[in-house]
Amino acid sequence: MATSNKLMPILLKASLLATVLFWTFEISSGNYNNISPFIIFSIIPAFILCSFTIIITIMPFIWSEKNGRNRTEIFKKYFPYYSIIAYGVCSYYIILSNFDDSVCSFMLTIFLTLMQSWVWICKKNTIRTSHKNDFKNISNDKI
Repeated sequence: MATSNKLMPILLKASLLATVLFWTFEISSGNYNNISPFIIFSIIPAFILCSFTIIITIMPFIWSEKNGRNRTEIFKKYFPYYSIIAYGVCSYYIILSNFDDSVCSFMLTIFLTLMQSWVWICKKNTIRTSHKNDFKNISNDKI
């Protein structure tokens, strides 16, 4: 399955995005006392959390569609509902924490990383066919 072949680079990109976003939010909120060793080591838990979340919540939508739909159609069908539910869950935990800075940073990081992961999983590749800036769209399902 082509989606499974490109899943590992997506998981790596998502974990790097989550790490950068989380530490950017944490540093901008003033929580930066002696955190430099944690930034590098936080890539490992970010990778584990991103992998688990993407495989459990996004990939079943991709894997369950076996009736000839390409990933663009799956994205248009499921992404709006998924984003509404993810926003609601993240907002619930932010409110439940009484707007704690660390929880806000964590939930915002989760939400933005999941939304970007949908885009990475469902986007089409463009391959340059000539030197004249002609591009050809190739669906990742056929690669």
